[in-house]
Amino acid sequence: MKTIQASLLLIVFLLSAASCSGKKKLWIYTSIYKEVIETMREPLQKAMPADVEVVWFQSGSENIASKLNAELAAGATRADLVLTSDPFWYYELKQEGKLLPYKSPAAKDIPDIYVDPDGAFAGVRLPVMVIGYNSRYFANESELPKNWKDLADPRFKRLISMPNPLESGSSFTAIALLQKKYGWDFFEKLRSNDIIAAGGNSSVITRIETRERPLGIVLLENVLKAWDKDSPVRPLYPADGTIPVLSPIAILRDSRNPDLAKIAYDWFFTPEAQNAIVLGSMYSLVETAPSPGRAKPYAELKASMMPWSAEILAQMYAERASIKSKFSDTVLR
Repeated sequence: MKTIQASLLLIVFLLSAASCSGKKKLWIYTSIYKEVIETMREPLQKAMPADVEVVWFQSGSENIASKLNAELAAGATRADLVLTSDPFWYYELKQEGKLLPYKSPAAKDIPDIYVDPDGAFAGVRLPVMVIGYNSRYFANESELPKNWKDLADPRFKRLISMPNPLESGSSFTAIALLQKKYGWDFFEKLRSNDIIAAGGNSSVITRIETRERPLGIVLLENVLKAWDKDSPVRPLYPADGTIPVLSPIAILRDSRNPDLAKIAYDWFFTPEAQNAIVLGSMYSLVETAPSPGRAKPYAELKASMMPWSAEILAQMYAERASIKSKFSDTVLR
């Protein structure tokens, strides 16, 4: 009874807070970088009706998922739109009936492999996992790995780190696709090479910079941002394929303003929004958009990227628990 009463009080509070402001509030929960949000804030606000205020809640993908899941469990969430980098969470929300299907005409140029066939979500940006390296440590490029499989070579013992896939959605995508391609024997060899799997992508960049681990499995955008700050960190695009980390957008089924949410959803596929994403060192999924500065052109990247599809997403989601457990037993033991 107390739980029901608390849920009802929460709903009343949320509704009354919205009405007291004098404007309808459209809430966006996102893991997009704060500096990118700042470039989006004003143009998105202008694209909305005058009586609407866009409110952003920014945090990491895992924090967003925890917050939204807790709010939904309590009976209500403020979120109208979600934009994070964990496609498996979106698939889970879809399976639970928490997402409002919407096949946006604005997303017509997004490749079908990055769009949910039922319209529950669509990729709005494409981070990719690459190998980062310290260019001062590896003065001779011939010493570098050429592909992911090379990381298992004993000559890279105690030189490699990666984010913890139990905490990082992008890192989980990486291990799921790598084990699909090379099996768990690959990770046994990484364990023998004393790989560090801890923290997030920023932790990997720090370990590369300090030479604690001058090689890293890491998001390209983190490498590019470090490079822009005169860091010695550089990207290596593995010959056996960079790893796509689908970052979708979706509307919550219980959004109080679904029509307004659709207006905002459409805006994220406009050139203005996609250019902001590119300036944030991420690839646009609109293939006519430019590529991030200092990054390999998307057309070249696409030719060797690891495969992705709705079927692969569904399979990896079904195996998610076992993949995490196996990784823990293999690498984190």
